[in-house]
This record gives sequence, structure tokens and C-alpha cells, in this order.
Amino acid sequence: IGYAMGDKGGWEAMGTFSILNVRINGYDYHIDLLNGRQKWTDQKTIDVFNQFATLIPYMNKNFLDISWDGMRDLLLQKKCGAMMMGSWWANDFLAKSQEDYDDLWIVPFPEINPEFARDSIDAPVDGVCAATNGSNPSGGAAFAEWCGSEAGMLAAQAAGDTSLYANSRLDTSGYDAFNKQKLAVIGEAKNVMNFLDRDCRNDFAGTIVGPAIQNFLKNPKDVNGIVDGMQEAWDALPELA
Repeated sequence: IGYAMGDKGGWEAMGTFSILNVRINGYDYHIDLLNGRQKWTDQKTIDVFNQFATLIPYMNKNFLDISWDGMRDLLLQKKCGAMMMGSWWANDFLAKSQEDYDDLWIVPFPEINPEFARDSIDAPVDGVCAATNGSNPSGGAAFAEWCGSEAGMLAAQAAGDTSLYANSRLDTSGYDAFNKQKLAVIGEAKNVMNFLDRDCRNDFAGTIVGPAIQNFLKNPKDVNGIVDGMQEAWDALPELA
């Protein structure tokens, strides 16, 4: 297996679509597509699906039966070459052995169109939120603030968290090789995006795009019918308030 795929939840393959779109058509086209300023039926979008189709022969056949953890397992068991997903599960490799963790690596998705090279990356940013209607909102806010401080981030690192932190003041000299490589890959990109479902309205991404990509993975030759249905569904959406 060259490229592991698990799309049981309907969101996992969105990362592959997103990175292919920015590699082929650029970041601006991708964001415009997700917000209705470009068409799903445009040839540029169809080109993305056609490029996606070239990966399918190199995927595991049970892609609709597994999710991200199934892809992780294939990688951990050295049954696949690569997967397109976040790296929050990196400690699972370390838990198996230091050797397995040292063998894990982050690489930029390959260039396709020289015009855009590798100028964009899927790197969703997560945050800590405090509920205003909780039993201790001031305490929650203080904890969230502490999590974003250097002390909080260093404490998380000491506890084994392998996340990167969106704070340029944090001393990264103590990062291990894996996290330093993540910094290098992100630092190469001019544009940082999320997986498609976080950059698009949910009533389209979750209910339309997810099933559409699943159908595409099962029948990539039906790309024209799939994008026609996606565009029709987008056009039928109510306007956002």
C-alpha cells in the first residue's frame, strides 16, 4: 500500500482533496471553491478529482471501513508508505518503541503545479475554550490563558504532548527531531488551511462533500455526475444569516 486511506467518517479524505486542490489550482481557488466563488463543475475542480483518482490504485481497498486510526495502524505496522492526516497520534508510535517513533516523519505533499509549488499546507489550529455558563467561568478563562502561556506549553510538552504551539515566543530548541521537522514543513508554506470541513460551511461539507468523496472513491469514473450533484446541492443552500 503506497497511500493509506480511511474515509469511514466522511471527513478523512477531505484533507487529500484539499491538498491536491491547492497544489493544482492554488490556495485562493481552493478557498473560493469552498465558499461558492468557484464552481464544483469547473474543469479545474474536475482536474483535482482526476488527480485524486490516480492515487486510488495505490490505496488499501477497505478505505470506507476504517478511519484515521486504521490508517495510523497501517503506518505503524509498516504496511503502507504514507498517509495524509494530522500527527496527534505520534505518541502511539513512541508507545510502541523509540525505534518506531524515530522512523515516523513528516514530509510536504509533493509539488504538482510549479506555479504554486508547495506554498500551502493542511495544518488545522486547535484552541482551548472556556464555557461562559460553566460553574467557574473565571477559573476556566484563567486556565485557558495559562494553556497558551509559555509555562503551560512547556508543561504540556513535559507531559508528552507532541503538538506544535502557535506562539512564536516559545523556545523550540527542546523539540525532538519529529517536531522540528513539523516546524520546518509548516514554515515552508505561505498559506495554512484546515481540512475542507473546517474551511467550508458545515451544512455543505458534512452532508454533501463527505458522501460525495466517498462515492467518488468507490466510482472515480463518475466524477462528472458527482460534481454536478455537488454544485446543485450548493446552489440549493439557504443564504447564511
